[in-house]
Parts: sequence; structure tokens; C-alpha cells
Amino acid sequence: MTGNPFRDTNKLALGAFGINCSGAISATTIPEAWDGSWEHNLQLAQMADAAGLDFMLPLGRWRGYGGHPDHNGHSFETLTWATGILASTRNIRVFSTVHVTLFHPVLAAKQMVTADHVGRGRFGLNIVCGWYIDEFQMFGVELGDTNARRYDQGQEWLDIVTRVWTQDEPFDYTGDFYDIRSVVGQPKPVQKPRPTIVNAGISGRGREFAMKNADLIFYSVVDTQKAASELAQLKKDITALGRDVGIFSNACIVCRPTRKEAEEFYEYYAVEHANTEAVETMMEGRGFYKMGLSEDALARMRKRMAAGNGAHPIVGTPDDVAAEMKMLSDLGIDGLALGFVNGIEYFPYIRDEVLPRLTEMGLRAAPPA
Repeated sequence: MTGNPFRDTNKLALGAFGINCSGAISATTIPEAWDGSWEHNLQLAQMADAAGLDFMLPLGRWRGYGGHPDHNGHSFETLTWATGILASTRNIRVFSTVHVTLFHPVLAAKQMVTADHVGRGRFGLNIVCGWYIDEFQMFGVELGDTNARRYDQGQEWLDIVTRVWTQDEPFDYTGDFYDIRSVVGQPKPVQKPRPTIVNAGISGRGREFAMKNADLIFYSVVDTQKAASELAQLKKDITALGRDVGIFSNACIVCRPTRKEAEEFYEYYAVEHANTEAVETMMEGRGFYKMGLSEDALARMRKRMAAGNGAHPIVGTPDDVAAEMKMLSDLGIDGLALGFVNGIEYFPYIRDEVLPRLTEMGLRAAPPA
């Protein structure tokens, strides 16, 4: 089965994002920030599973972004992380974020099949072609000099992985990046014909790659006025390819009993105690200073980077948060990867107050008893 795996269950899928890394998606220096320990990863994953969340999506990180503490400096490799989480949960789908330039496709195919069997068909692949050059220099690997070149390698990588997953007879493969012989792979994935694939390519070539290969595409909501037309065009382009692809986005959540409390905490962690060194590393690495943005636009993006790795901020009361999620669903978003400053501390309030509201709105099935 391919396509959006959550469509038949929830109109708006929800998952936890980035908890395999210290700080998760919030570049902040506050003492209560996420520590990224295995004990807390496991605790939050089981909490999310029991609450009926749909997925866990990790960040693929090999080094931090700097500052004190080093944002994302403590991180778990995501294939082994996903296997451990799958072994410890019952229903939630667990993705691994894989950099194609660092994992040989035959090795990765075997690792992912193993995870899919451990999870009895709940593994998913987030395929990433890379951008953070300092990470790849740790491995002595040079990224392609253009986005197009990186996605060309990504296509070869995925073609090989897919054949390992689906083809019984040995095969050879000769391309620009791989030259391999008599490739075989058993067992096959539990999911047929393959596990769910996610991609967040945003360049022209990256978007083409995602629409061709992914079951879920990530779209970043920056301007809700522009998002409606851009999402409509994206859905039109996907339909023209004859594919069934869900459109997901990411969001950082601050939910409190009053709007004042929520806004004050948002300012506290994302402005007053932002990890400015890490934010600058992300801004520079992602090319924001080369885009010709105004100083106001750059300031807004720095705040979003500190708050949630550039994610759309959802800040307010349970009614506010549920209403914002409904607005995003109405725009055409099929799922949200949610970031929390500290999931164990703050997710239970969302579970108890926001999820029931989403059920009442018809966006989600009733949470488990």
C-alpha cells in the first residue's frame, strides 16, 4: 500500500517531531528544554502511542548547531532509534530520517526491512538528500554542488532500495553514483509493496522528486495567505501525475489555559532565551541571507528558527490551537509534525484539551480510552 497511510483514520494526522535530538526543534537555552535522553524518548513515544497520535518523525542529525547548550548536539541515529521505538510501541508509525549520501542503498534497504518487521509494518522512511555541509565533512563526503545533483543521487538510491524491497531475482545496477552487481535482499518488507516514504524537497528539483516518489510531502506554511493558492497548485500537480500523496507540515505548539500565558512562554523561550548562535548557523546553512529578504522578514525567520526549526507557530489556548489546526486542515494540510519545548511536560495538556476538540471538529477519530 502506498499513499497517505493516515487518510482513512484521521483527516488531520498528528505526530511528534524531532525528539531524538536534544532541544528537539526548539533552539532555546531554557533549563526545561528537551534533553533528548533515551528514557524520555521512550516515555514520550509510549505516551503518544497511547494517546492515538499517528507517527513519530525524527531529525537526521550528526552534529549540533552550536551555542550553549549545543542545539541538537546530543542525537540518536534514526534507523536504530526507530527500531527501538517500534519494539516498544503498539500502533504508532515510526519514521527514520536517512541521508542518502551516508547510507549505501543495499545496507539501508536491509536495515529498514528489519525495522519494518520489528514494528509489524509500522516503519516509514523520510528520505533526505542533505544540506548541512559540516555534517558531511565529518564523513569525508562531498555533497553534490547543486540541489539537482543531490536529487539525482537520491533517485538512484531509492530506485535500488525499491528493487531490493520488491524484486526476488538478483539484479545489477549501473548509474552515475552506484555500480553494483547481483543484488538480492530477503526478507521483504511487511508493508506491500514498500514502507511509507516522506520527503520535504522544496527546490524545483526537490519538489519533482517528492511528487514522483513520496507518499507524504512536507510543505512549510510561512504565509497563510499564500499557502492556499500554493497548496491548491501542489495538489493539482500531484493529481496530474496520477498519484495519491498527502501534504504535511510542521508546527511548534505552545498551549496554555490563557492566551497571555501562551504568548509569554513563547517569548520567554524563543526570544528572551533563544540560542542565537544555533539560530545563525541554521539561517546561514539554509541560505536565508542569500535570498534578499528584508530585515523584518529575517527577524521573523530567526524567531521561527528559535521557536521550532522554522516551523509554523501555533500559540494560544486549547480553543486557539484547535482552531489554528482546523484552519491549516482547511487550507489543504493533511497532517502536522508537532514540536514541543518539552514533550513530556507539555504534551499531556494537548492530549487532554486539544485532541478532544479536534475530534469534535471531525478532524480526528476519538482518542483511545
